[in-house]
Amino acid sequence: MAKIVEKRQTYLHTLCSELIRAKGENPPGDVTAGAQVVERFLTENDISYQTFEPVNGHRSLIASVGKGKSSLLLCGHIDVVPAGDLDKWAVQPYAGELKQGRIYGRGSTDMKGGVAAMLMALAAAKDCENELSGSVATAIVPDEEVQGPAGVQWLLDNRKLEADTCIIAEPTSYLGSEYSVVAGERGTCWLRITAHGKSAHGSTPALGRNAIEMLTQFLPALKVLETEPVKTPKDAEALIKSGEKELRNTARRRGVSVNNLARTLTHYTVNLGVISGGTKSNVVPDKCEAEIDVRVPIGGHPEGVERFVRCLLPQDVEYQLVNKTLPSYTPSNHTFVKYVQENAQQVFGYRPTSICMAATTDAHYFREQLGIPAVTFGPGYLDLAHAYNEFVYLKDVRDMAEVYTNVIARTAA
Repeated sequence: MAKIVEKRQTYLHTLCSELIRAKGENPPGDVTAGAQVVERFLTENDISYQTFEPVNGHRSLIASVGKGKSSLLLCGHIDVVPAGDLDKWAVQPYAGELKQGRIYGRGSTDMKGGVAAMLMALAAAKDCENELSGSVATAIVPDEEVQGPAGVQWLLDNRKLEADTCIIAEPTSYLGSEYSVVAGERGTCWLRITAHGKSAHGSTPALGRNAIEMLTQFLPALKVLETEPVKTPKDAEALIKSGEKELRNTARRRGVSVNNLARTLTHYTVNLGVISGGTKSNVVPDKCEAEIDVRVPIGGHPEGVERFVRCLLPQDVEYQLVNKTLPSYTPSNHTFVKYVQENAQQVFGYRPTSICMAATTDAHYFREQLGIPAVTFGPGYLDLAHAYNEFVYLKDVRDMAEVYTNVIARTAA
């Protein structure tokens, strides 16, 4: 099957570029254009599929090759974060342009390159379908970038997916580094914190209560959470140690604090992502809101974050839970993790290390709800995800497609 992928390099480039041109910014999360690109590809390759659209424009596709329950599921999302300030892009963010072996554009790394590799591997499996004793499936989903309810969560809640193993095709390398098999990830606890003050004329602020000041005086207290100790489960220690090593190397390359970056895997981190308040400079603001992203290490829990916040809240400041996910992992010595590593070694020439990552993917749904081993392994660079001038190497997309076909041959044959 790998030879089939090699022969389709031009097709692979075209598919990846078409997916990038299809946008799918989230918010608002309408991925109709991207879903249509996928549908055309599946139809051209005579692959059967189903579509689900629980929210208008938030469309998922499940395609399969072979018979019976899927022994392997390949999963990827086609929504992307907004392109941001267009003046900061050296190329058009939605042109899908190929330059010096790189495909540029928003979503190229996160994760249109991975989706293209998945689809090409599925097409290779279709060409050899009569050699499969089991089946392989792909799930192309929306809503990953906002942890929305219409993507993987909806498919699992409504029993539309089943498999024995899962690969998420998110990017799993850093610039200048080798690829890793990500078998563990942190959880999330997203909060909206609101301060309620009292409005007054800006010339007499003493008659009011400034909600912006109330909130900005409180927010630094949340950083104390980053000092809270967390005990790592024994069977996750190897993943954590390997992940820390990779983060140390990344910190040295980027010229940032080695210890500050490496410790993220064993500690909570707090990011103030959005703050808004006030109506006019000469009005004392009576309301201010902030959105906080707290990442939860393996061994921690989102409920612990909520308890911590509740204990700190001053009068007239409240919080709302926006979203939460549990940290999750598949132990590094699991057979499936080793399968992926071994097949990747055949293509890349080295055995990717199994690690825990600082971010969060859809893999946790499969570990929690299906109880199956799940890993993240895909083309692209984590330090380019959500960044300006995002790109992915076409060769990496092709190589990942070959790895996926090798895994399919081993798990579904």
